[in-house]
Amino acid sequence: MERLDKKIRAVWIATSAIIGGFLGLIIAIFAHIAFQSAALTALAFIVLPFLLVTYSQYRYRNWFFQVHDDHLEINHGVIRKVSMVVPYVRVQHIDTNRGPVERFLGLASLRVYTAGSRGADMRIPGLKRHRAEEMQEELKAKAIESEHGFDGV
Repeated sequence: MERLDKKIRAVWIATSAIIGGFLGLIIAIFAHIAFQSAALTALAFIVLPFLLVTYSQYRYRNWFFQVHDDHLEINHGVIRKVSMVVPYVRVQHIDTNRGPVERFLGLASLRVYTAGSRGADMRIPGLKRHRAEEMQEELKAKAIESEHGFDGV
């Protein structure tokens, strides 16, 4: 099983810290107004960012994928575990995309679009750019090969 690049963990943690800090501040303000307790206000400001950062660490730890001969497998999730398997014969097309943060860090996401099943598309975030492009070509070749093998049956 392959893992995501470690840089995506830093992105997820930073995002969680920023969002958690902002939401924690809002909750802390309301807690201070409602309860007039400095301890409760501090607790509200600290707990939410801590929980979100911890969640992001586990999110990274639980992300795995594997390219098999006949299918792509992805496993992820912290609270709700998700295991996805897509046979290459179901693959319609494969995209790589890179947002501004991903470009800055040399990362990319790979998205595999499948036939027939609504919501069954797969996304692998946090790949090194060259690995995403390499996987795109590899999966494309496997999809074409499986389609020809399927037609020949």
